[in-house]
Amino acid sequence: MDLKKIFRNDRAVSPVIGVVLMVAITVILAAAIGSSVFGQSPAKSAPQANINAKLTNGAHNITIEHLGGDTIVWDSTIIRFSYENGSAVGLNNTDGIIPNPAGQFAVGEIKSFVVANSTTLPAGLPTGEVFNIKITDKVSNQLICDKKIRT
Repeated sequence: MDLKKIFRNDRAVSPVIGVVLMVAITVILAAAIGSSVFGQSPAKSAPQANINAKLTNGAHNITIEHLGGDTIVWDSTIIRFSYENGSAVGLNNTDGIIPNPAGQFAVGEIKSFVVANSTTLPAGLPTGEVFNIKITDKVSNQLICDKKIRT
């Protein structure tokens, strides 16, 4: 047996080191991808609420009632009232956005908003029209309420 040949034969070293390096790279990539995917927090969802809406005061106001679900924080919502086609011409606000009241809207509470300008619509909203009220959560940009109301 020739000892010089044994110490000179190093053909198996290169493939073993290559396999070890490939396994190490795979483990590092899997750890990086796993930490980025599982490290994200879940998306926030809008409050869930059952809301009833009706026109009152000679079709000048809209009254909404919180029938159940989560409490709504008015500062984090947008309230839109418009015709079914999205127009808000002649309504209290030309952009259709109703100014938010202060505080919160809890179960059992009733809120009323002026939607028809008494100067441009002295008789109230026109009869036979369909209107939309949409309450949107600003944080998640999701709808809390989307109701159609017919006069």
